Amino acid sequence: MGAALGRHWRLFAPAATARCVAPIAEKALVFGETKERLRPAPGGAASRGTNWVAIRRLNDEGREIWGEFELAIAGATHVGRIRKANQDAYDRFDDPERGEILLVVADGMGGHRGGEVASRMAVGTLGKLCREGEGDPRTRLAHAIERANFEIHKLASKDRTLEGMGTTIVVLLLCPEGPSFVAHVGDSRLYRLRSGEFEPITEDHSVVSLLIRNGTITPEEAWDHPKRNQIMRSLGVRADVEIDIADIDLRDGDALLLCSDGLNSMLPDSELKTLTQRALDAHTGVAWMIDAANQAGGKDNTTVMLAQVHASVCKADGTDV
Repeated sequence: MGAALGRHWRLFAPAATARCVAPIAEKALVFGETKERLRPAPGGAASRGTNWVAIRRLNDEGREIWGEFELAIAGATHVGRIRKANQDAYDRFDDPERGEILLVVADGMGGHRGGEVASRMAVGTLGKLCREGEGDPRTRLAHAIERANFEIHKLASKDRTLEGMGTTIVVLLLCPEGPSFVAHVGDSRLYRLRSGEFEPITEDHSVVSLLIRNGTITPEEAWDHPKRNQIMRSLGVRADVEIDIADIDLRDGDALLLCSDGLNSMLPDSELKTLTQRALDAHTGVAWMIDAANQAGGKDNTTVMLAQVHASVCKADGTDV
């Protein structure tokens, strides 16, 4: 079953859409030394083209040399086994001048097509404004998310077919000079594996998360709570949005996992930890997680991005660190 499901992954397609398409060649997952433009998968949307593909120097293990670190980054989305449309979106954006890398996962909601529109708008707006904005990384990130909220809300107010649409979002902005930043709205998550400890860095903006913090229910009771899918914050539903932004440092051996709730609603954190620890590379980790979520029922769209961090033995110009 897992292998069959895997044939429908969409791997790092621009702002992944509702379609299930044939996989892109594995080299498309590696931002390496290639001058070829990667082709979108057959039938896949390519409205933003493939100009996001960065030419990067790789080491012998296929990792990107990024400042004092080596990175392995992969991502994929799957419609799941129940839903007919995929309202998740995700992407990676590189800023060559600043050396920053932006990873975004969004989980849309609202109407027949509203969720897909909202999540794609959020991802695209963040990628554009974070790169083009002025100021420090935290300020640019906050302004980009606020603008995405404004644009989604404005469109929904003009188009009755999109009324009430919104999206969650989780963002990781990797900054070579440090610190890096994580921002989120809703219940899409960022986890970190560090020195054997696996924990969520974000805190869900959801009803059950509030009930757990208040001691009303236990984490175990949250799994089948009737309000499990009710979130308290999202992009686009209201004119204003409250954003959680925090700085995050990077260390050798870190693994950073971004996901929509289609992953963590199917798999407990203990299983996510095991899959993250055992993944020899980011591509394998992403594949395992999506397969596991579908094997567990695949009740929702599932989107996963995984960034593995390693200490670099040489700089991007090839000289020793």
